[in-house]
Amino acid sequence: MKTKLTKLFCLVLAGLMLLSCFVACGDETDKPGEQSKDEAATEGDTVDEVQAALDDLGDIDYGGREFTVLYGAGQKEENYGVNETVDKDGGASQIINDAVYERNTLLEERCHLVYGNIEGDVQSRARTEASAPTGDFRFMDTSLRDSAALATNGYLYDFNAMNVDLDGPWWDSGTASFVLAGGVYFMTGSANTRDDGVTYVLIFNKDLRNTYSATIPNPYDTVKSWEWTLDYFNNVIQGISNDNGDGKWDELDTYGFINTWEYGNTFFLASDLRYVINDESVDYPELFLASSTNMEKALNVLELSRAIYHNNNASFMSPPGEEGKGLTAFKEGRGLFYGEVAQYLSALNREMTDGNYGVLPVPKYDKAQEFYRTWTHDSGSAFSVTSAIPEKDVEVMGQIMSAYAILSHQKLKPAYYDTMLKSRGVQDAESAEILDLIFQNRVYDLAFYFDLGFYDVFKSNVNDKNSERFSSAYSAAAKGFDRKLKTILRKLEKD
Repeated sequence: MKTKLTKLFCLVLAGLMLLSCFVACGDETDKPGEQSKDEAATEGDTVDEVQAALDDLGDIDYGGREFTVLYGAGQKEENYGVNETVDKDGGASQIINDAVYERNTLLEERCHLVYGNIEGDVQSRARTEASAPTGDFRFMDTSLRDSAALATNGYLYDFNAMNVDLDGPWWDSGTASFVLAGGVYFMTGSANTRDDGVTYVLIFNKDLRNTYSATIPNPYDTVKSWEWTLDYFNNVIQGISNDNGDGKWDELDTYGFINTWEYGNTFFLASDLRYVINDESVDYPELFLASSTNMEKALNVLELSRAIYHNNNASFMSPPGEEGKGLTAFKEGRGLFYGEVAQYLSALNREMTDGNYGVLPVPKYDKAQEFYRTWTHDSGSAFSVTSAIPEKDVEVMGQIMSAYAILSHQKLKPAYYDTMLKSRGVQDAESAEILDLIFQNRVYDLAFYFDLGFYDVFKSNVNDKNSERFSSAYSAAAKGFDRKLKTILRKLEKD
């Protein structure tokens, strides 16, 4: 009988219409990725849902005018597609290019527009456009960090005011937590691949795990049994490390866990902790750790995280700016687990061609926690609309944004998954399903994208094993929270 999590994996994959790309051939039963008749029907229903959503938009008429997207340097892949060969081997670049080109062409046909895109300094051009409109671009695609700054400077248009339905699977529901003064000014979703690439995951070396198979169960089984917790993970990585004989611990030794400067923040958010609550449960952003119960949990996670990072030389942390040291150590088999963002999978795809690694969610706080959680770095991408759009175009702009998101879900998202997973040259249904589940349960805490003073508080106290400053550092940030929040919202507050 399938576990609850296995069924969830299947449904999520069916919902994204990608199951046929991921499932390995074989006769084993009760594995994630098996598709029952009911699940096959769900996949068909989801295809119908996409088409129904497009049909509901009806005829969108931009009058044959030019419609341009302005994107930053890191977002070219999401926007620029041409009707020509860009990768003679037909690899990832070609697959993404073709999907983007087809998406853009379908957008032209459905919305009666001429699609164009330009690369530039989004911050500078958005500011200029807001004060002296030129109409040179309508949509913007830039980092979450820059999108937050654009929003709080009043340079973006409210998605709600354009009547954009943000509940569809082509939007990442977590970014609805970016509601500011009643408005939603930027969103991530199927049109964004950069945000997926900088989402934190956990990777494990299958060969090294097999060496310890007598004491370390298959991690996929542990995840499916809901026992993949911080405490369990801490116990697993102890006793793996081995000095290479030179008497010093560095990237040339073997470790239970290889990590980075940012992964302390990852353990915090993966434990269902936040600094700021800004979802539908509150009318105004609130401090999550103001609750003594939540603060006690945060201190427990801090203690566990520090044990993971520092006890018994179980972990190696790549110094900031030298993340390649950890990547090399993992590729060369000197790490059982490796914590990084998903885009590092592409390097592993190229160099670990025997498929001896798998993808796992970040451990959760305890077995009672409902979801495995993670987060997206502020360099991830988000779409927005310039505040300078004419009033007569507000409604059609919302329709075009909706069509853009839905068509991206239909064309770009499957292509991205195809390049990220199928092209590995190894069929690993478990990794594919778990990675998809990771993307569905991300946390978007305002404190990690807006300048509220919290960003370094937790991770700094994880990284420094001698630090006792968490409570005081948090209190200092909390003291300035209301003032900073009011400054952020000042230009957006409704009269």
